[in-house]
Amino acid sequence: MILNEQNKELAMELLCAMTIEDLAKESGKDEMDVYREFRKSNTFDIIFDEDTGLWLNGPDYVIEELRRETKFVPKNV
Repeated sequence: MILNEQNKELAMELLCAMTIEDLAKESGKDEMDVYREFRKSNTFDIIFDEDTGLWLNGPDYVIEELRRETKFVPKNV
């Protein structure tokens, strides 16, 4: 299946939304606060770089990448 640019962008946005939701649940933080933190990361930017292929993975993989980059530790750990 060939994805057009609009569908790729939607996939990237959905991946970000799912990642933020999972991080918020895990940390106990508000989704908007998680979004603000996540938005500052290189991982967030890489999702929207089609060439990296990060956008083809799931939120668990993205969270692990974010942890490697930022040493993100959930609030309840």
